Amino acid sequence: MKKFALALLSAVVFGPPAAQAADLRSFRMPAKTPAVSQPVSNWTGFYIGADVGYGWGSYGASNATGTIVTTNGGSAPYGFNAGSGNANGITAGIQAGYNWQIDQTVLGIEADWLYLDSKVRSGNSAIIVPAFIGGNFSGSTSVRTDWYATFRGRVGYAFGPALLYATGGIALAQTKLSADATGSIVTSITPPVLGPLGSTNASNTAVLVGYAVGWGLEYALGAGWSVKGEYLHMGFGTNGYNLTGSLQSPAGLTGVIATHVDIKPSFDVARVGVNYHF
Repeated sequence: MKKFALALLSAVVFGPPAAQAADLRSFRMPAKTPAVSQPVSNWTGFYIGADVGYGWGSYGASNATGTIVTTNGGSAPYGFNAGSGNANGITAGIQAGYNWQIDQTVLGIEADWLYLDSKVRSGNSAIIVPAFIGGNFSGSTSVRTDWYATFRGRVGYAFGPALLYATGGIALAQTKLSADATGSIVTSITPPVLGPLGSTNASNTAVLVGYAVGWGLEYALGAGWSVKGEYLHMGFGTNGYNLTGSLQSPAGLTGVIATHVDIKPSFDVARVGVNYHF
């Protein structure tokens, strides 16, 4: 009788043995939610940085024409060989931009300003002096670029901590053309004697507008820092320069020399840099 009472109490409190087994089988530990995979680097946000590199400049000169106008009423055209050639130099500067990352695609904008040491100078250039003067000039011309800036868009693909991208946009460059010459004048025909005609120098500086295209690779180091390598090509089309210089002559001949030269500059730049991402 006592055993029957204990069995009945156990059934009332805990339920039948089969039900208890079913309850135990139905109880499971909650499944662990799989971790959502995150990209190693997220490129979205602002960044600033600096870079240094080397630039290859090319200057093509053409259509060099001019006029000599003297105070005694003489006037005639002349021509000369303007400076053309290649000029290489160091480049260094700063940049800033913003990126948007969509999955593994990265879109961005960037602006930069860099110093560029690029200058080419021609050798002696024969300048034909009009017959009414009777003499000649010898001189030289030079073209130099001191800085450039670009405003570009970027589109890239992120894989792991690396970002491979193409870039293109607007480029600006300050380019200066200078010319100087020293002349001689025929002071005697029999026998022929050349005396000092005088000298002139002139320059013209302009900010050119062109295009920039290139590509690069950036690598995230962590803690907001990244390093990059980049190549850019910049072209500025053909641009006209007008030079006006005063003729200063110990022989007493004075006047104005006005010159027009067309210059077609382009640059290729390879550079490395570092960025900090906010």
